[in-house]
Amino acid sequence: MSDVRIVDVETYLVANPWKPWVFVRLETDAGVSGLAEATTLSKPRTVAAAIDEMSSYFVGKDPFDTEAIWLEMYRDEVYSKNVINTTVCSAVDTACWDIKGKLLDRPAYELLGGSVHGDRIPAYANGWYTDADGEPAGFAAAAERVVDDGYDAMKFDPFGAAWQRMSRRELNHAVDVVRAVREAVGPDVDLLIEGHGRFTAGQALTVADELAAFGPTWFEEPCPPDSINSLAEVARRSPIPIATGERHMTKHDFFELVTRTDVDVVQPDIMNTGGPTEVKKIAAIAEADHVSVAPHSPQGPVATAINAHVDTATPNFFIQEVFQTYDVDWVDDLLTEPIRIEDGEIVVPDGPGFGIELDDDVVREHAYTGDNVDTINLFKTGWERRASDRR
Repeated sequence: MSDVRIVDVETYLVANPWKPWVFVRLETDAGVSGLAEATTLSKPRTVAAAIDEMSSYFVGKDPFDTEAIWLEMYRDEVYSKNVINTTVCSAVDTACWDIKGKLLDRPAYELLGGSVHGDRIPAYANGWYTDADGEPAGFAAAAERVVDDGYDAMKFDPFGAAWQRMSRRELNHAVDVVRAVREAVGPDVDLLIEGHGRFTAGQALTVADELAAFGPTWFEEPCPPDSINSLAEVARRSPIPIATGERHMTKHDFFELVTRTDVDVVQPDIMNTGGPTEVKKIAAIAEADHVSVAPHSPQGPVATAINAHVDTATPNFFIQEVFQTYDVDWVDDLLTEPIRIEDGEIVVPDGPGFGIELDDDVVREHAYTGDNVDTINLFKTGWERRASDRR
């Protein structure tokens, strides 16, 4: 036990025009603060209110007691297994790890087990096809730009606004999109096919059979996350490796995924799934069955830095999702020292804690007001354009 205590918490809501970012800062009586991200892609004010309402769990506590704080925040909430609660747990846990690193003058990854993968983390691009207009030629041109930007892995959803089933014409169009991207980027680029939980098991298997010829690295979240039986059936029979887990909130969920299905990759979201303390346990569950970990991360640069530290300290880490190259043009201004992505790899920040700090002036300049964010609805036509006409 240390003599340091958490004395206050602040939340910052930032108006990314297609999703609101929520950043969190814990203050201590040692004059050291810890930074975290608590973005859930919607309901930013709900998250901020929950952080305030749950502050009695952590204000006054020793930030080194991450296990005890996490246990009490999760156990003592009656309806603990929901994304708002687990995101609060994540933010507090993450900020505590940042504080620990700063107080000890060590990067967080050293405290999380040390570097396994070095100071550069393989990443895949997402968010790059906003101007593709849903057409094969548009996807192909956009994919070529991704390769030109240094990435050798990219993820995309070619299925429009599909839900449960697709007509033959819609399926053929999706196949044409994937074919166009593969032809544009060549055989050596990883194509990660995003399903967004759209399909029944039977439809997902039909999709997987059609797309297998293009050698995707994985088919992600082919079925809704509320049916582990459907997912198990698809994972057992799919010719493409299955990745999933972004909407599973605890190690208990991931235990079911690993032990009851044949998924190849699990994708906990560190900002929503309990923070580094919980995700290290999830990774260990997966590692016991030789399942890889590729954290989900559609959030901002704070999340990118946090992921990089956890990734390099995780033996069964595979690849990290990033939107940063294709996000708002001021994304790099949010941090006093921007995250570096070079040749499709994240350079792990090497300062104490997670090695990052918010630029408060930029945060204030882009403060969320409630009318300057258009949260994506994945089942509305044109969702991938991030445009206001999707409503």
